[in-house]
Amino acid sequence: MQNLDSPLLDLRNLRCFVVAAEHGSLSSAASTLGMAQSALSRHISQLETLVGCRLFHRTGRGVTLTEIGQTALPRAKLMLQAAGQLMDDILAQRGQPSGSVTLGLLPALSRPLVSRILKRTQASYPDIRLKAVEAYSGEVESMLADGRIDIGIFNRYRPRQREAREAVFSAPLYLVGKPGSPALARSELRFDAISGLPLVLPAWPNGMRSYFDEICNRRNLKLNIALEVTSGTLIRDVLLNCDVYSVLPYHAIADEVRTGQLMIARIKDPDIRQMAFVETTCRHPLSNASRVVLTIVMDELHTLGISGGPHKSPRARSKSAPST
Repeated sequence: MQNLDSPLLDLRNLRCFVVAAEHGSLSSAASTLGMAQSALSRHISQLETLVGCRLFHRTGRGVTLTEIGQTALPRAKLMLQAAGQLMDDILAQRGQPSGSVTLGLLPALSRPLVSRILKRTQASYPDIRLKAVEAYSGEVESMLADGRIDIGIFNRYRPRQREAREAVFSAPLYLVGKPGSPALARSELRFDAISGLPLVLPAWPNGMRSYFDEICNRRNLKLNIALEVTSGTLIRDVLLNCDVYSVLPYHAIADEVRTGQLMIARIKDPDIRQMAFVETTCRHPLSNASRVVLTIVMDELHTLGISGGPHKSPRARSKSAPST
């Protein structure tokens, strides 16, 4: 075993190694860390000297991990997380919770939710630093599994009965388009009626797309996908500016519907519902700061009262959150 008292075993070296691996570029990593590239290179060289081998291949286009570097990266990340959590917990015992908390949020929820979480966190816990990552459900669950986020909100469209009872809210899906669109002449329409319309939908992999494909296979239908996107903001933008449609829950476009910019029609036969869940990563223990933010997330979901549709009362269920 290497001498753990060696001055070269420095968390700064590990941090530089991890950020350089994530960026694939020493200059980009140095910019992210706010240091000179020469200083970053020195930290990485110190780590390579300690382990006695190269961790990166240097190329004209940047850096790529060697085989040993690939093996070391996940462990280095865990060491940094553990060190950060240790400091957070020590500081929390002095008073207020502190440290970094990363949230994985669905595009449809990020706009109303992030500002509310940030305002409450700043007001009550100024030493907590938030990071918000917007992603669709599959990526959120993946980030929870490998510990890239601490708290994640994701959707499912056909959960088992037990899981459905744990959903923080359940909302029906609507066909969304411009006012005056013939397809939106009625307040409700069958799923079969949307198959020929030019649709803007989330890109694969996506739970809603998977469920739609199952329905189409059973009914011998084919969807007309005009555009695939990975951003809820892009969906709203093309709906407002192009003759296309999308399928969304009401809360994702509530402001545009209320101002008359968009119209909606409830999709029936089948009745498709979006169920949202809040979970925390099992990759590492939750810090005190993460527990506090989890409580805020759950409170704000209730306060928002995610609505199933216009003029309808909110429906929400909550999982119990750990005490702070």
